[in-house]
Amino acid sequence: MIGVLLQSAVSNYVSAGSIYTENTVAVILTMLAVLAVSIQVARGYFLRILRKFTLRLAADIWWLLYIILRDASIFLMVFLGFLMFWPGIYQDFPIAMPFAPLAIDFFAMALVLLLIKDTDEEPFYNSILTILVIIGTTLYIMGIVLVTESPVSLAVLPPTVATSTNNIWGFANTYFNSINNPALSIYTFYISFTILGLCGLVAILYSFKGGIFNRFVEPKPKPVIKDVAPPTQQNKT
Repeated sequence: MIGVLLQSAVSNYVSAGSIYTENTVAVILTMLAVLAVSIQVARGYFLRILRKFTLRLAADIWWLLYIILRDASIFLMVFLGFLMFWPGIYQDFPIAMPFAPLAIDFFAMALVLLLIKDTDEEPFYNSILTILVIIGTTLYIMGIVLVTESPVSLAVLPPTVATSTNNIWGFANTYFNSINNPALSIYTFYISFTILGLCGLVAILYSFKGGIFNRFVEPKPKPVIKDVAPPTQQNKT
């Protein structure tokens, strides 16, 4: 009897701990998304302040701060956001489908773009990076506000309104909540995980650029044969 009670208590603590961790990661991802889009959009401000520094060291530190905040926030979005691709948590925590996984995909695209292109030197690719970060942040925040937090919003509404899908909170909670719509959750997982896998494949292939693949791709140089002039004929005496 004591063993059964102990096992039940441990199971409840583990379940509560996992839900707490998932909730904490979701909140951290929200702050990271806001930081990433804020830093990227404020690029012009950082450049304007950069020109005011008279000391090279101060300018280098200021620009290094910008690079670290931008790249670290995008990387952590993908790193911590991998939690959204565990199908087991879809019934434990109300994840916004398809908003949250697709948002992580857009941040993964931005991370790959930073890997293969110098966005700081090429304005075209910097604009693409800005678009990817804005879309990813918008999707994630929309999912958090409309879907993940919809049970909280429904709790303060009258029962007749809360159970209706005519309001935005009820509609989002019914159709886009991973707990209430498992079919959408699993289809979203297939699509978003495939996109994430393609991003990872591009990053892996790029990491071999100039390395082992060139041994099989680049043609081997042909040996150069120099023309030898024929020996001069000596006059016979």
